Amino acid sequence: MRKLVWLLIVLAALWGAWWAAATTQMQSTLTGLRDTRRASGWEVTLKDISKAGFPLTLENRLSDLSVAAPARGLAFEAPQLDLSAPVWWPGDLSARASAANAALPAGALPLTLNMSDLRADVELHPGSTLQLEALKVRSAYLEVNGPDGPLLEAEEPQMRVTQSSAAARDYDIALLPGGITPGPLLRKVLGEGAGQPGGQPILSARMAVTFARPLDRHSAMAGRLPQIDALTVENVDAAWGDVALAAEGALTFNAQGTPDGVLSLRVTNWSKLLDAGERAGFLPPSMRGQVNTMLRLLEARSGTPGGLDLDLLFADGQMTLAGIPLGPAPRLIQP
Repeated sequence: MRKLVWLLIVLAALWGAWWAAATTQMQSTLTGLRDTRRASGWEVTLKDISKAGFPLTLENRLSDLSVAAPARGLAFEAPQLDLSAPVWWPGDLSARASAANAALPAGALPLTLNMSDLRADVELHPGSTLQLEALKVRSAYLEVNGPDGPLLEAEEPQMRVTQSSAAARDYDIALLPGGITPGPLLRKVLGEGAGQPGGQPILSARMAVTFARPLDRHSAMAGRLPQIDALTVENVDAAWGDVALAAEGALTFNAQGTPDGVLSLRVTNWSKLLDAGERAGFLPPSMRGQVNTMLRLLEARSGTPGGLDLDLLFADGQMTLAGIPLGPAPRLIQP
């Protein structure tokens, strides 16, 4: 009996030593990542990193975290961010924040995000490069703001990223915004039909992305995604009231981010979409008649009353819609 007691004491001491070493290493990794980002020109402030979770969990609590890359328009801050992982495999990492804010570049429309009860679950593949196998991000509440005010609110939005079993650099991405409520600006543009009854989603997207290399610790340390080589849009669906827009197709990108390929678009009740474009100022009233006539011809070609089936073609740096030249194709700018 005495030997058993001593054995349990030794095992407990070894377990405690392993837990202390693992949480310290986790803390050291976070500190190293902070220093690397600072050396790359990022602005990183962090009040404290504390350890917890003994005996089965490795936990580090980051207090008053703020990370920003002003030159790229990126920022994230949280009063408290809890990182945890099972002691037997730190590569299954969870991050939680009761409140967080983020800034994202979106071309001419920079966005700020306010989130509550934010959680991200990361699964890494064991190995020297720690390739990303899966990522799931969700929030109880999300508010998206543009330069002129709130754009929308979402309840229980989530994003899933899953590495393909066929190729390590291929990832399946699903965006499921949950119940969306358009803000005043979008309601003005979209009209009163913008709200979906019952809190049903008005937007969803599923796509497959091929990166130049797998997402791993090297891209994490660099703070930049690898180049996107190809994008397959399985479906993008948006609806408000009785107006709907759907897209699918496949694109490839060269080293400069110029796309090549076709996106097939389907529009339901396109005349109301024109109304929204006019309210938003995208369509001058003087052009309404001309555009309306052109779209009626395309509607007749589609064979669906009130509907349009259009191909958006990207080739040689240019884009055309249903054979109509639209000008230079936009380049994909890596975040």
